[in-house]
This record gives sequence, structure tokens and C-alpha cells, in this order.
Amino acid sequence: MTEAGAAGVAAVTAWRALIDHADLEPAEYCLVHGGVDAILDHRLDDYLQFDADVATTGARVVGIGEHSPDPGFSNDGVARSKDVSYQFMSMFNTPDLRVPLRGVAYLMETGALSVEVARTYDLEAAANAQRAVVNDSVLGKLVIEP
Repeated sequence: MTEAGAAGVAAVTAWRALIDHADLEPAEYCLVHGGVDAILDHRLDDYLQFDADVATTGARVVGIGEHSPDPGFSNDGVARSKDVSYQFMSMFNTPDLRVPLRGVAYLMETGALSVEVARTYDLEAAANAQRAVVNDSVLGKLVIEP
């Protein structure tokens, strides 16, 4: 139950990007690079160019978030020569959250998907969980349990 509670928004966002937008099929490869300025700062770096540079011919790139992809390309010829397609999405315009949630639940039930839970907190310790998010480097999800 703890893992299911930790999946939430991140799992729905991943489902929407990989299944609904990228139309990822079994046996296809997928590069997922992180954000939140830990791996690639999408606010500063020329991230569309990075995607074009590492993409294979015919790749599908899905940008996630509320920010405009204004940084653009320093050399859009690379993306054009590889026939890379770009789509941008926000998890918050998901028409029916039940669809990705059911898909994620099925994957978790069958053991095909797991969520790394770093720590759990009692509801009374919610402030400690918030401090950990702000101050600690956490690999995995922090879960507050009732």
C-alpha cells in the first residue's frame, strides 16, 4: 500500500508521457533524463538540442511541464536530419486519471513496476518529511502514512 501511495503524480505523468504521447511499444528503448535541476536544468540548458543530439533517427521526444520550451535549438538541423518529433504535455490536462492509474496499478500488482520508498513518516511527523524534501538528497519517495 505504501508503494501505491508513493506512485501518484510521478507514475501518472510517466504513463501519460510514455504510453499516451510517445506511444512506446514493448521492446523499444527509452531515454528518460531527470529534471528539477539535479541532472539537467531545463530552465537554463539548451535541453531541446541535448535531446536532438542523443536521439536516434525517428525518435519521439516528450517534454513535460508547464514551462515554455522557448530555449529552442542552437542547431535545429540535427533534429531535422534525424526526423525527431517533439510533443509537449502537462499531467494536469489528463482527461481521465482513472486510465493511467489503472495501468500503473496493474503493473505494480504484477511486479512489473515498483516504486522506491526512501522513508515513511507518521502523519504527526509530516513537518519532518517536508524538511527532508527541502534539505536532504533523497533517492526515492518520502511517504506520509496515517
